[in-house]
Amino acid sequence: MTKRKLQRFEELKGFERTFQYPFPLVHTDHGLRGNWKEKVFQNNRPIVLEVGCGRGEYTVELARNYPELNFIGIDIKGARIWRGAKTINEEHILNGAFLRVHVEWLKEFFAPGEVKEIWVTFPTLNPSSQEKTVA
Repeated sequence: MTKRKLQRFEELKGFERTFQYPFPLVHTDHGLRGNWKEKVFQNNRPIVLEVGCGRGEYTVELARNYPELNFIGIDIKGARIWRGAKTINEEHILNGAFLRVHVEWLKEFFAPGEVKEIWVTFPTLNPSSQEKTVA
């Protein structure tokens, strides 16, 4: 692991509206499930998730252009979301947030009905889960 990647992991810990919960902490009461609007965004606007957000550019631009919605970029790669997380903090984009977690654990973070939309724009499939074609 490069020094730059480790540095970014450390920086993520200090960013506002950036959350990361490694296993097994995912399954503990972290207080976010059902409370994003109140605790993170401090408004009652609908929440849109971008799953597999990568560097977060799309999440950031959506938050800039649609202030009537709250956007959460989700990715497991901390070095990737660092860019978007840094931008929302530097520019004080209050309707944007980032969550570093495996997509399989989303139900641990969002209550039923809490999310208006889920977007998967550029999915990366796990090669072991892809369908195999038979010639």
